[in-house]
Order: sequence, then structure tokens, then C-alpha cells
Amino acid sequence: MTLRRGLFLAHRYAGLGIALFLMVAAVTGTLLTFRDRVDALLNPGLFGVPAGPVRPAPELVARVLTAHSAWRVVHFALRPRSGEALRAIMLRTPDGDPEEIFIDPRDGSVTGTRNRQAGLDRAHAMQLLYALHATLALGTAGRLLMGGVAVGWLALTVIGLVITLPRRRPLLAAWQPAWRLNRQMLARRPWPELHRVIGLWTIPFMIVMALTSVAMNFFDEAFAPIATFLSPPRAGSPFADDAPPAAIHAGPPLGYAAAEAIARTWAAHVHPDMLPVALADDPARDLYGVSFAPGGTALYTGFGRITCHIDRHDGHIAWIDDPHLDGAGALAIRALYPLHSGQVAGWPTMACVLATGIATSIMIVSGVLPWLRRQRQPGRRA
Repeated sequence: MTLRRGLFLAHRYAGLGIALFLMVAAVTGTLLTFRDRVDALLNPGLFGVPAGPVRPAPELVARVLTAHSAWRVVHFALRPRSGEALRAIMLRTPDGDPEEIFIDPRDGSVTGTRNRQAGLDRAHAMQLLYALHATLALGTAGRLLMGGVAVGWLALTVIGLVITLPRRRPLLAAWQPAWRLNRQMLARRPWPELHRVIGLWTIPFMIVMALTSVAMNFFDEAFAPIATFLSPPRAGSPFADDAPPAAIHAGPPLGYAAAEAIARTWAAHVHPDMLPVALADDPARDLYGVSFAPGGTALYTGFGRITCHIDRHDGHIAWIDDPHLDGAGALAIRALYPLHSGQVAGWPTMACVLATGIATSIMIVSGVLPWLRRQRQPGRRA
């Protein structure tokens, strides 16, 4: 058996082995590319409110807490829009799970709530899709399985590239026909022809998606330890495992409006192109975290958001979470989600991820169907 034949068979049977799992990831990932928009379409009663003048987000959340004094804020969006409910994550009981709270931006009334569990109903359908995409809804075991599938996907992509390389020279000239659809072959063997051409043209995107999938599925086990070992982050982070406990302060905290104002003042000098998009409340560390993004976009463009962490009582800036200040390791970690979701450069790269998900589904179908047909023909070589 030649090396090329061995690679071809490895490509075929490894692909057959992971086809079902990869199809689940491709279909769910395609739908999750525009998760918030699909979620809003499925649940207009949660996301939609009558249009009208909106109040500042800190004021709206303060009104919710006045009406529900036992609730505690985890984080909330800072850019209310007319006709859209403001979204917040809150704990309704001290020992409860975080829930999503939908707030009318006109008056601060609560228009709806939902837990963050996966479910078959419309309100929880997108969380179910996410659970299937990330872990097959099987928890840690499913995550590790999908990590193995991602490793196989990466290997398949590389092997698929290698077996299209021509034996003739010059290489590039001889390779060019492989990148084009042959009409005669398309009429005779459409699926293999589509499989090759789509695979070649989408290889850069497939490699990015597979690599980021491997890193995310083995994040705690491998990727994060390696990244931080090779490029240690700054010392002094209040979020480090060895960080000292927060100081005990007397009196009430500053409040959300004051925290946003402090963070805006900081950003105006350091990142004038950025606007606040979310505020987190962390009583355990006695910090508010105000996150900024270019132009106030809700997307995780570039390396994600920059967060200004402020002492909840005295208002001093305690920490700036900016991957550019922490070196290559932090940049690699922070690049994973923007790259994998396609949000890294906004809508154009999200469209690329959407197309990659569709292409992956076609690749799976075009790889499996010819093999199934071959099994119905006795005497044909595997």
C-alpha cells in the first residue's frame, strides 16, 4: 500500500468515525453564529417591549432592586435600546442559580425571567443548542469527547489537503485543476467532486475552527496552563488564585451609576474609541467591573472586551483587564472565543463562520453518501 493510499483510507475512516458528532457541531454552530438574533425571534415576548424613551441602565437596575430587595446583580448590559428589553443576570435567592432578567428600558419593570438551563421549549432552545454544540449535553465527558472530535477534524483537514497534492511538477500548476469543479466529473461523481473543491477552498477556515475547538475543549487541561506557562500574566490580579481577600469596608457601596461614571472617565483618556457595554457586580472581591468595546458593540471583536475593575466602596481603579497588557499568553486565550464565534472582525467574519458551518455539513454528507453507496455494491474495494 502506498503512503497516499494509506492517507486516503485514514481520511475516509476517521471521517466516518466522527461524522455524526461533527455534523451535530456544524449544525448547532451554524445556528449559534447569530444566537441572540435567533433567540429574539423565538422569544419575542421576552426580548421585545413597546418603543419609547429609555432610561440609563444603572437606573433601571436600581429600580428592579428596589422592587425586589432580595435579588442580587451578577451583571447587566449598559446600552438600553428602544423596543428591546434590557438583559441582566441576577440571583433571586442567595443560594439560587443565576437567572436572566428582562427589563423594560422605559421604566425598569421586569417583563420576564428565565433560568439558564437547556430545554426543549422556545425559551431554552438556544441554551440546548449551545449544550449540544459544546458537550453533546453530556457535561465534562461530552466536552472531552468533542475535544477528541476536534482533534480528528484537524487531522482530517490536513490529510485532506495532502492527498490532493499532485505528483507532477511544477506543483502549483499541476494543483490548480484540483481547486476547480470539473463538469464531466461533477456529472458522473458529484459528491466526491464537491467534497474536494469545497474542502480545499475552506481549509483556512476549517483549521481555525478546529484549532480553536481543540483549545476550548481542553482549555483547563492543556491550553490555559501552556499559554500562561509560556507567557505568564501580570502579577497582582485580584482574580488570581493566590490573591489576598478583599478589604472589609463599612457603609454602602458606590452604586452602579457612580461606577460607570468613573470607568467612563478612565476610558476617555485611555481608550476614547470604546464605550461601556456591561457592568458586573462582584461583592466577593468588592469590585465593580465595567466592560468596554469599540463603539459599544455587543460583539467580541478583536481580543474581546477591556474591563475596568473599580473598588465598590472607595472608587479607585483596582485592576484593568486588558489582554494587551499581559503578553502573548493572554492574547491567545482571549482570541479563542472571537475566532471560534466569528466575532473577531464583526459581521464579515461571522458570515465566514456561518458559511464554514454550512460547508462542513456538505463535506460530511458528500463524504458519507459515496461510502454508503459503495457498501451496496458487492465486490467493490473499500
